Amino acid sequence: MREKHMGTEEKHDYQVDLVGNLITSIYEALEEDQSDMRRTTRLAQIRAAIGKSLHPYFTLGVVAEALGLHRDTVCLHNKNHEENIIKWEGYEETMLISSAIISSQMEKETRLTNIDILTKRISRLTKARNILKKNKLT
Repeated sequence: MREKHMGTEEKHDYQVDLVGNLITSIYEALEEDQSDMRRTTRLAQIRAAIGKSLHPYFTLGVVAEALGLHRDTVCLHNKNHEENIIKWEGYEETMLISSAIISSQMEKETRLTNIDILTKRISRLTKARNILKKNKLT
């Protein structure tokens, strides 16, 4: 996650945008309307699965903001996850799809972050090498 040198507010906004993009990918994969905030079982399942899937990577506040839910609602979804798997038909499948999309995208994000870090490190080392060469020649 390319946020290491960002300020707090900038980092928060970056995370909310990233989570928003992940959420959009999940709704598209599930062929559901992301803007539909009704409390139907299917839509509630999707929001619960997304919240649970994102929790290992982001704070409840970021997840809640991106989902357009209250933080306590996301917390409740996480708390009821095991019960939801047992009692909510279709939830487990939705959860598996959501988790797969998120883990895949987060792996990609991690690789991009590592590339950014290595690129900056190479740049610093190249500058240091050039300074040492210059000093050696004088």
